[in-house]
Amino acid sequence: MKIRFIGTGAADHDWSRYGSPDVLGSAATLIDDHILIDCGPTVAAALKRFDVDTEKITDILITHNHSDHFDLRVLKELTAGRKVWLHGSPQVCQAACAFCQVHTLHWGVKFRAGVYEILPMESNHAVDDPTEETYCYLFSGEGKNLLYALDTAWFPSRACKMLGKTRLDAVVWDATMSEPGDWRIFDHSDGLMFNIQRQVFIRRGNMDENTKIFFDHRARTLWPADPEEQEKIARRENVLLAHEGETVII
Repeated sequence: MKIRFIGTGAADHDWSRYGSPDVLGSAATLIDDHILIDCGPTVAAALKRFDVDTEKITDILITHNHSDHFDLRVLKELTAGRKVWLHGSPQVCQAACAFCQVHTLHWGVKFRAGVYEILPMESNHAVDDPTEETYCYLFSGEGKNLLYALDTAWFPSRACKMLGKTRLDAVVWDATMSEPGDWRIFDHSDGLMFNIQRQVFIRRGNMDENTKIFFDHRARTLWPADPEEQEKIARRENVLLAHEGETVII
């Protein structure tokens, strides 16, 4: 499984200055060069910046209908004249159907993209429409399991039941806050929250010392500006930071 981080920032970054060293792009990740997770405002520019062949993108998964994760202008640019499947909530699919083929998701209903069986699970994140589902994704294929959990706070009980005893090889986890105490705790995560949950995941058999954990979706105002200070926090929490343009093999 090949994971490439296309954007790693939360919505408080100034994307009019995208490309500046201190500006992280809108959160998006590419799996095996052809499955794109989220399609926010900087994604098209980031794919060009990191020399990604967009012609290879066959599937786009949307976690939720917030503008930093789902931008119709960018979607139109990426899918123009090509056969691309978009997977998302009914609300997302309704908005996107003019630009690509759509597949409506529901919690607990698996689907396939490439070699992967993908399980959409409930995330702990609110959008404007209270009836809209928001998603974490469990990728399973070629003997590997990846949990992709942006944006989310405490892992919901329904998602935990769906995860079951699945052993995770890698986790991309929301880390909007570097320290506890911010009001965004109800929709996003910090290191303390993650560590509490990680201990439970370890006891359940979902994680062990070989599980690679990446902190992603970092807020400009809720993390230190100094990259070395950010790395110190990651080392303290015994995780890795997701870096833009970085490729990792699981």
